[in-house]
Amino acid sequence: MSAQGMDPEHRSSNGSASRQDVVDDGFLVLRNRNRRFACYFLLEHETASVSELADVVVSWIHTTDGRIVEPQCREQCYLSLHHTHVPMLVETGVVCYDERAGTVSLAPCPAPIRTLITRACAMETSS
Repeated sequence: MSAQGMDPEHRSSNGSASRQDVVDDGFLVLRNRNRRFACYFLLEHETASVSELADVVVSWIHTTDGRIVEPQCREQCYLSLHHTHVPMLVETGVVCYDERAGTVSLAPCPAPIRTLITRACAMETSS
């Protein structure tokens, strides 16, 4: 991945993320609607299977777009969550993934990231 915030060479000398790295990671997470919606769901429910996240995310996206959810849309969402978005969320420390159980749970991520996710959720879901 090319984001500086996720590049170990751009971390402080002791391996921890600088405040700027954490903010960069937060915005990188929120940049994609699938990741945002997965995070919003996990804020409320703490843990979900990748399959459940795919169901929720694809439903929210299609409700927003006014389209009917077709099976291939759900499968595509599942695959993108499983292969792209969940690994990125794990790498940025936002979620933990239990491969054996197939579940994703909200990690005790850095406070600035949780605040960004919470505020984005409030803005995006308010009427």
